[in-house]
Amino acid sequence: MKKPIIGIIGKVQPQYGEDIWHRIDEVDEIRYLIVKNGGTAITLLPTEPTLKFNDNDIKDDTVLTEEEKIELYRQIDLCDGFVLQGGLYSSQYEIEMAKRIVELDKPLIGICAGFNNILRAIGTDVNLDEMKSHDFYDKNYRHKISVVKGTKMYDMIGKDEYYVNSIHSMIAPKENVEGFATISSTSEDGLVESFELKDNKFVIGVKWHPELMLEDGFADRLFTELVEKSGE
Repeated sequence: MKKPIIGIIGKVQPQYGEDIWHRIDEVDEIRYLIVKNGGTAITLLPTEPTLKFNDNDIKDDTVLTEEEKIELYRQIDLCDGFVLQGGLYSSQYEIEMAKRIVELDKPLIGICAGFNNILRAIGTDVNLDEMKSHDFYDKNYRHKISVVKGTKMYDMIGKDEYYVNSIHSMIAPKENVEGFATISSTSEDGLVESFELKDNKFVIGVKWHPELMLEDGFADRLFTELVEKSGE
């Protein structure tokens, strides 16, 4: 039996110091979780003839040409499921790919900035956290979230409370998500930590980074579900 192909949507990276290359990356922990849990991982890339992309995580106003969109869609057709990664920058090609994936009802996980870009794809957005209350660049930091019963997230976590990392500068108040997606977990200060699209087979956004919690069984359950749904 062929393994499902999971497309990791490449993430534009900032240039630091004397770095002379422009880079678009995939987080290898994500590739590892896909392969470990039965999938084949490939990286999907933007189709614009440019080296200059949006340099922050605020919504990108770039307008893609029809040809650029068609070439993005060709990549999507190669894959059975997808991961939108986290990162400092977000670009219009990620939002466009998320729109197409949701329209096609293909499985999708959005992590951190990927969470943001799914919301943008379905017609809403996130806010800049001026207080930096959720930006702890520490893989060992954890804070408590409350998980909503009756959601896919609850089925995977299996309990009312869970502890996650928090490495993000953009936040999602409930009013940004309600009416667009089903909220499946919230932080103690009432912000949305995860959501899912009830009318899709498997579309989930998580604000934390499960790929930095490899010791926790949830990361494997999340990616096993992605791979299994992608194989249906």
